Amino acid sequence: MAQLKKLHMADKLEDLEKWTEIKDVRNKSMKILLNTARKLYLTAEQYCRDGDQELAYITYVKYFNMLAAIREKSDYNQHKLTVRQVLGDTESNRRIMDTLELISKSLSTRYEQLMPPENQNGRNSMNLPLPPEEPIGEPSTLASPSPTYDQLGLISCEELFRRMQQNSVLVMDCRSSADYENSHLTYYCAFNVPEELIMPGMSAGKLQARLSSSAKAAWASRSVKESVVLMDWNTKDAQPAGNAAIYTLLDILKNWDPDVTYRSPIQILEGGYEFFIMMYPTHCTNPSVQPPQQNNNDIETIDDIEYPSINDITMKEDIMNAPNAMHKQRPSINRASKPAAVRTYEQSSPNQQQQQQQQPAEPQENPINDIIRDQTVLLQRAHHNDMLLDTAAKKWQSIIELKQLHAEGAALSYPEQEVLYNILQLESRAEDYKIENNRLRDELNRYKEQNSMKYLQNDDETTKRIESKIQERQQLDEQHERDRLEREHQLSIARAAKKHYKPPAETNTARPLTPTGDALNNTFNELQPTIISEDTAIRPAYDRSTKPQSRNVETTAPRVRDFSPVIGHNVGRGLTGLKNLGNTCYMNSILQCLSNTPQLMEFCVSDKYKNYICRRNKTNGQVIEEVAALIKELWNGQYKCVASRDLRYVVGQYQKIFRGVDQQDSHEFLTILMDWLHSDLQTLHVPRQREVISASEKAWMEFTKSQESLILHLFYGQIKSTVKCVTCTKESATYECFSNLSLELPANANLCYLNQCMDMYFSGEKIHGWNCPNCKTKRDAIKKLDISKLPPVLVIHLKRFYADPSNPGAYIKKQNYLQFPLDNLDMKPYIARAESRAVTPKTYQLYAVSNHYGTMEGGHYTAFCKSAHYGRWYKFDDQVVSQLDTSNVVSSAAYILFYTWLPPMQLSIS
Repeated sequence: MAQLKKLHMADKLEDLEKWTEIKDVRNKSMKILLNTARKLYLTAEQYCRDGDQELAYITYVKYFNMLAAIREKSDYNQHKLTVRQVLGDTESNRRIMDTLELISKSLSTRYEQLMPPENQNGRNSMNLPLPPEEPIGEPSTLASPSPTYDQLGLISCEELFRRMQQNSVLVMDCRSSADYENSHLTYYCAFNVPEELIMPGMSAGKLQARLSSSAKAAWASRSVKESVVLMDWNTKDAQPAGNAAIYTLLDILKNWDPDVTYRSPIQILEGGYEFFIMMYPTHCTNPSVQPPQQNNNDIETIDDIEYPSINDITMKEDIMNAPNAMHKQRPSINRASKPAAVRTYEQSSPNQQQQQQQQPAEPQENPINDIIRDQTVLLQRAHHNDMLLDTAAKKWQSIIELKQLHAEGAALSYPEQEVLYNILQLESRAEDYKIENNRLRDELNRYKEQNSMKYLQNDDETTKRIESKIQERQQLDEQHERDRLEREHQLSIARAAKKHYKPPAETNTARPLTPTGDALNNTFNELQPTIISEDTAIRPAYDRSTKPQSRNVETTAPRVRDFSPVIGHNVGRGLTGLKNLGNTCYMNSILQCLSNTPQLMEFCVSDKYKNYICRRNKTNGQVIEEVAALIKELWNGQYKCVASRDLRYVVGQYQKIFRGVDQQDSHEFLTILMDWLHSDLQTLHVPRQREVISASEKAWMEFTKSQESLILHLFYGQIKSTVKCVTCTKESATYECFSNLSLELPANANLCYLNQCMDMYFSGEKIHGWNCPNCKTKRDAIKKLDISKLPPVLVIHLKRFYADPSNPGAYIKKQNYLQFPLDNLDMKPYIARAESRAVTPKTYQLYAVSNHYGTMEGGHYTAFCKSAHYGRWYKFDDQVVSQLDTSNVVSSAAYILFYTWLPPMQLSIS
């Protein structure tokens, strides 16, 4: 072969795929197709001899695409002998495939060598031929297949789902026919090869003869599809047990199928159907199905004993009294990108940190340089925030002066409310920078104490400069605090004035309706005249005809909804804002977080929810209908913002606190909404699979009443509460389902960490006077919580509000700056024994945050969401949606965190 030619067509192997497609040839005669295929083969051989690997690769792949088209023709069987004579037999095409694979590997290596070093990490090996590229303009957030899967003969659920979306894979489901009938993939090119038909020693032809007619048609396409994947219930190994049906089927396809040339190696789905159904329930016919399990009473008995020894339980006081409990080891960060207060969070337990501190330290640069870099970035960002805050404060002062001059106590207009909301968010960010400045002060003091002899003589001037800047920043922070208190004073005066304010008599002059604000029911309690006029325009009269319908009546007439959309230009799917209808920011924040839950969004947009609506519950299926209708509007990509009037009206029917214009708690709304949505969709009947079930399973079935829903499968988990007698060590366990975890924030800690809150929540706690069933008397005991069932979507609520002991009926907000990870939240330390053996992942990724700014007297909610469609973070501030830098996701405003272990989805929205 000639010397290899210089790469001239692409930068990576995937880019060559756009030249490998062939046109529709179904109407061409067999003779023309054979001649074309022959020419493609000869041309590819010539390119190979000339050393042009890129053109050789393209032409070889086109040859195999043409070969697949030939085999798809209806008269293929009549010309089978001619095809072999012109294009060679199976062995000949295998040799061609080997040549193509060698070229592919060589190209991959050459492309990698051309890439900058920082971009070479994580390069993936690929099966051949490659699937088509994604359409331009539709960014994918799916993870690329890991090379280990190809090497081991395994394929992940994420990669299988990607191929299913491209219609490039054939899936052979070798579970029993009964299991397949009960639940299977909705993918058109997946079929059942029943395990009861698979016998050792069979050839592919003999197995095909025993299949059903529909399965035979799918079986015949195994040589046409880009790849073939085998699946059973839960195989996780590329080399299954020899007595497994999937092992026998793999052997038949590899060694006893001589007439077929597979276009890529046959793979096994890692984790099987059990894993796939948990990750993509909406792509299965019956997502509530349970995999068959063998009874193992020994294991269940072990599970009942969570802690064999009391010493195995970590107590809450041990965590609180641990040295440096509030000052954890500083995470490793890229200091050039952002200040330490908003840096990437690195989780580590106190034990791990102590072990790291005991290890010999490697030589490193002077720590004072780290402080200087942190301070430089902090001062730049804080200065920018100061300018924005000063500008907003001047606008607000002008508003207050005008109110006092013209109509003190009058309602704020929407632009005026926006100024106040902006101030609340800037004040929150200023508080974060204040915490960071104090952290730098504390770190500098520790540095001076620990290194007084080693560095101080050389760094004396440097430390003085740092201290000077810290003090300057502290003076600015003190001024900001005085300004904030002054604004609070002005607002309290305005609230008092509002009580005595009488609005002017309305004239007959028509005026346009304006959207109303939020969080100011306690600032001015304004907007009621505006809200009343709006509701009068959009609500039906509140009589018996508008009350919830009978549970036995199913609504079939199409609803006419009022979304009051504002048309936008190039808005983007899922980037539509929600109008504020008067203190509805708490609702808007939660709805945007749910809208950016990909599995729920797809369930609503695709109308799949309509097949599962329950009409026999309190809400009569109305809540899911309104949520789904609203999510569709948010994802059509046409509107800048829409209104959620219909949903607000429906939820107000069933919970009166959501009717008016008063501000509400977003966590309370989320919890109630989750229960309603689950109840509206609770139609999936889940029969008892085994006679003997564990206590955890029994509690789960009692909670669900054997009727489950997609909401349950996505958001609900289970907590195991273990109480252990200190005297006799007898254990007693109870189970409780949850849709979110509510975590306490540490007291007296401006800066804290999520895993610290988790450790506190799941630590042991002493209780007194427990009636021990073994001792038959009251004993001291230890209570410990563990997660016995992790949900795919883990929602974490931070308990920021607590009762003010000095003012009955009032609440105080904890402003702790909580560090939480954007990726790799590890839940393994907090799970029960039984859950640790489950095949589900234990590591979560953050995808949404509901934020609260301000106080109980006056506040505002926003949402930060990572779009699964665009792979970027966005800020949802009522009707305003803007792109968000990743470094700004973590803040002291975080109130509810949404994590998931489900893979990103490429959203197919028409």
